[in-house]
Amino acid sequence: ANTELNQNYEAALNELEELRGDNQELNALIDSQKEELGRQKKRISGLIWSERELGKAREEIAQMSQMAQKYVAEVNQLKSTNKYLSDENSSLSSQNESLTQENAINKKRINNLDSVKTILASKTENLTKSNKQLSTKVDMAESIKINFLEVKGYDVRDDGSVKEKARAKKVEMLRTCFRTETNLVTPAGSKEFFIRYTSPSGEILYVEELGSGSLTNKLTGETERYTVSGEVTYNNEDMTACLDWSPNFKLIKGNYKIEMFQNGFNVGNGSFKLK
Repeated sequence: ANTELNQNYEAALNELEELRGDNQELNALIDSQKEELGRQKKRISGLIWSERELGKAREEIAQMSQMAQKYVAEVNQLKSTNKYLSDENSSLSSQNESLTQENAINKKRINNLDSVKTILASKTENLTKSNKQLSTKVDMAESIKINFLEVKGYDVRDDGSVKEKARAKKVEMLRTCFRTETNLVTPAGSKEFFIRYTSPSGEILYVEELGSGSLTNKLTGETERYTVSGEVTYNNEDMTACLDWSPNFKLIKGNYKIEMFQNGFNVGNGSFKLK
């Protein structure tokens, strides 16, 4: 019985040792199971020396063998589970690596798209700027220049007739007469001219209810005030026209400045003096 015990015990130990690997948790379980088998062997050895307990010892030996097989089965099950988990982990790691690579590719594509967008935006901006410059040049070419202008002050009589006056306190109306240059680029027809008077004190003469307003200077893009505007029929040739403005306040004496605009551009400048 003692020989049988030793053989079964050694066989169980060998089987457990064959299952030992790199997994520390499994190795610890094997060590625990070996210790349990060692304790059981020691107990059975004590029974063998007693004649009366020999039968019981044989039963214990059989139970020890069964327990050893159970331990082996448990370790095999744990190894199988660990392998499955390891495979799953490897698969997840592979998927994660694949996703990381895909994200890197997508990020590169996004960066490339951003670069393309930046280039396109820059080209669009340049094209818009070029179109604006071209449009400005066309508008400038279509503007009608003034080669002569003259401003005189007048007193308006009750019958509507006017008489030229040089003294500021007598002036009730300003009449600006001007001569245009020939422009074959602009279409013939009705053209609006804008006049801005600036007083000796540097103040723009501006009365909204008398026709004053604002225009956009196409050369600078700024909004500028004007004093009065008027329509003139233009036939692509030199012509003379006059525009009147009657302020509702007394003018002061001194040197005045006049600026004329047409189609958004300054087309003529001059000055006049009231005594």
